[in-house]
Amino acid sequence: MKKYLLIVTALFLSSSLFAAEYSCENSRKYCKEIKSCAEAKYYLNQCGESRLDRDGDGIPCENICGKGKKKK
Repeated sequence: MKKYLLIVTALFLSSSLFAAEYSCENSRKYCKEIKSCAEAKYYLNQCGESRLDRDGDGIPCENICGKGKKKK
């Protein structure tokens, strides 16, 4: 039971830290404002910034997350 509680607490804290890193209130609207693939995916999927995926293939900011590039 203690392990379960520890795991749940760790997951909650890690998700809180991730959520604090990016915010839809200060949503970045252009790829030139994005610093990582994870950030681009957050703004696309959580904030609905569809302009980050211009060709509609599900990959935002292809200059950062593009096919054949290492995901950050």
